[in-house]
Amino acid sequence: MKLRELISRTGVSKETIQFYLREGVLPKPRKRGKGQADYGENYIEIIELIKDLQEKHFLPLAVIKKILKRLKKISPSEEHFFRMQSEFFSPVGYILAQREVEGEEQFLDITGLGRKWLIAAEEWGLVTPEIRSGEKVFSSEDVAIGKVMVEFGRAGTGPEAGFDPEVLRRYKDYLQRMVADLTMNFTDHLYGKISEDKFAEKGFRNLNLMGIFLFFLFRKLAQNDTREYINQLEKQTKGDEK
Repeated sequence: MKLRELISRTGVSKETIQFYLREGVLPKPRKRGKGQADYGENYIEIIELIKDLQEKHFLPLAVIKKILKRLKKISPSEEHFFRMQSEFFSPVGYILAQREVEGEEQFLDITGLGRKWLIAAEEWGLVTPEIRSGEKVFSSEDVAIGKVMVEFGRAGTGPEAGFDPEVLRRYKDYLQRMVADLTMNFTDHLYGKISEDKFAEKGFRNLNLMGIFLFFLFRKLAQNDTREYINQLEKQTKGDEK
């Protein structure tokens, strides 16, 4: 595409793109002739990532340049994980995203989730909107869950690839029982022993800590179990070949 189209599709000025090129954040485009350059589709993705890192994380261009250089060397799965962390775990993004969404139409538009799957998500208790003045109101957590459900499909683990999405309900039920146990343990130890404000503060801190702990613990256990299961399958395959 020409520079004019790149500007139109990214919303970034000609001067900014030229600055990115001078600083080495963007690779030099392919020359098509004297005074003409061809920008591939990947330029849009790179510019969107630069904007995202600047707006959500306030990173200077020198740091962004190092990140982009590192991204060239990592696997596609690691890059996907990086992008998910950037979207869902940015502290700035979290603050800015703390707003409710009113109405199904707005929820579907923001998350990209299909209406059929929204109905299923509500039925399974994954998304639990409140009813206010006859209108559904979705929390920021509901919005994040809707977006992640869409990402499953993009990652090739959605219903289109033959995966049963109802497994998410079973996982929610398992987690709900564990959360109930953790809540009871926390409350029994502290309720009535400290002020209500302190109790609320400690509860909020521990909620966030436990969420981060479970996130990384899940990744670790899933990676270990996947490797072990693949090893077992390989041994079984070799045994069958004999």
